[in-house]
Amino acid sequence: MAEREETDRLLQVIQTGNVHERRSASDALAAMGKDAVEPIVRALLRETNNDIRWYLSRALAKIGEPAVDDLVAVLTAEDDRDTRRYVAAALGAIGEPAMDPLIGLLADDDPELRGYAALAIGRIGEPAIPKLLELIKNSEGIVNRCAVMTLYKMGEVGPEALAEYLNE
Repeated sequence: MAEREETDRLLQVIQTGNVHERRSASDALAAMGKDAVEPIVRALLRETNNDIRWYLSRALAKIGEPAVDDLVAVLTAEDDRDTRRYVAAALGAIGEPAMDPLIGLLADDDPELRGYAALAIGRIGEPAIPKLLELIKNSEGIVNRCAVMTLYKMGEVGPEALAEYLNE
């Protein structure tokens, strides 16, 4: 019960505090780990203020792997573009533990969802390259094009890997 009260208090600080208080509350929520994921996700889904969404997403990104499944569920179920954008950013910040679910989303029927997944994968960067190259080699159609475009937009390392692959 005390932990739930502390979670609620920290969520309130993120909503009403100044920049330093919000950052500290975000860090404290992240330190709570898996137990804080569900309340943070609920707060994120209710929130309309993008600054507050950023602090909530930051906490989820710092929690890391324990938050991946919940974040992927929000990304696939939520219609609000801003919420999806912050969730995708959190997944990208989590990095490799989020990679497989994100790669799987490149095959989704929703083009907007594929775009958010591609953005998150691009943020993961170099560790995603082997999976994307494998996807290019073993897929066709929209999934293949998504993998190619994700590599292409990844910055320096993605286009280099893509060029090497195509030259083989």
